[in-house]
Amino acid sequence: MQLHWQHRVALALYRAFFPLAVLFFVIVLPLWVFSGKRRKTLFKRLGWQDYPQAQHSHLKPIWIHALSLGELLSAGSLIEKVRDEIGKTRPLYLSVSTLSAFGIATQRFSQYCDGFFYFPYDVGFSVTHCLNKVDPAVFILIETDIWPGMLAEIRRRQIPSLLVNGRLSVESFRLYRALPNLFQPGFNTFHGVYPQSSNEADRFLAIGLEPARVRSIGNLKFDVALSIPGADALAALQQECPLPSGTPVMIAGSTHRGEEEMIRSCFLRLRKEFSTLRLILVPRRPERGAEVLDLFREDEVDTALFSQPIRSTPAVIVIDRIGYLSRLYALADLAVIGGSFVPKGGQNPIEPAACGKPVVFGPDMHDFPDIARWLLDAKGAVQARNEEDLYVTCRRLLADPQAARMMGDRARRVVTDNQGTTAKLVHDIINLLQSKPLLS
Repeated sequence: MQLHWQHRVALALYRAFFPLAVLFFVIVLPLWVFSGKRRKTLFKRLGWQDYPQAQHSHLKPIWIHALSLGELLSAGSLIEKVRDEIGKTRPLYLSVSTLSAFGIATQRFSQYCDGFFYFPYDVGFSVTHCLNKVDPAVFILIETDIWPGMLAEIRRRQIPSLLVNGRLSVESFRLYRALPNLFQPGFNTFHGVYPQSSNEADRFLAIGLEPARVRSIGNLKFDVALSIPGADALAALQQECPLPSGTPVMIAGSTHRGEEEMIRSCFLRLRKEFSTLRLILVPRRPERGAEVLDLFREDEVDTALFSQPIRSTPAVIVIDRIGYLSRLYALADLAVIGGSFVPKGGQNPIEPAACGKPVVFGPDMHDFPDIARWLLDAKGAVQARNEEDLYVTCRRLLADPQAARMMGDRARRVVTDNQGTTAKLVHDIINLLQSKPLLS
């Protein structure tokens, strides 16, 4: 894409004022910057970190970036298959932006990746230092994390780049349309953009992406969902999360404040009819585990926190650790999707669907509109409007296990019908490495 003067002016203004905004937050709002997780990543993202260096290869690395935990988990199948394809001759680096994602990245992908680091803030010296150190052959961005300065520098250095599993939130879409001179050059830096769905492709075109840059449509999350727990992994999970054999299990995953109260009320009502029912509740933020557990303190049910020794078979287990939810769905008889009964856009419903579980979500699934619609159309999911609707739906599924299993089978079919995106992506990445252009 050729830059016009409007694009250059917008980028110059951004580069002038964005570092001032970062400085403002560091000086004026130190409690925000130097609290909790941000304190541990701030200076690393400004450039004061050890970048990986290839020890046994003269080839430039492939660099994959995943903003946070959700994007990282989406990238799992791609990371594994890229490594399988390139072998050990070329380095593969992975960057993230959050502390929790970094922990999971090093834990799960050390056998595939040659190095890990934090993605830099979009400040000139941080971006330049990062690209000098990493010097990638290809840059692959997972889903989202668009920064005009970084993409301008990638464009200037002529580094081949791809945006895979692309999606645009409602807020991002509005921002990109409002500032086209700033963001259009960034999107048109990518050699290829791979939207999650045809609707997402239309949204990318609406913000000014050149049509020739739109590549194959598909969602990596469907391929990641292939790796559901086998018999041994399931047995290990049952050891960690003790549940009486044959008892029905309800899982509420990635919940937010305002939802746990609703789920608690629904669960207590269900227990009056299904006395052996167990609940596994997984807050979106694991550090809220003790807070969520306190909701049940006054109830006549046994409760347990997952991080503490569980010596009995409690009625409610609150999961306060990261990285378990996708596997825990295999233990469920029905799955309730968090973030959908409060205005948070919903969470990923593919994982329980891949395990063949009936899926229930609330009225707000705007972060996963296509997947939600596909599941509903296939009758693999139910959308509950409110707490009463949630109770009625869960009661119906628990009272008719055969209907629940059939619903789960239909959900699973939606997943299998949409797999195969990873292979297409790896093919195009290899073509880029071999200097075969994606654009005619």
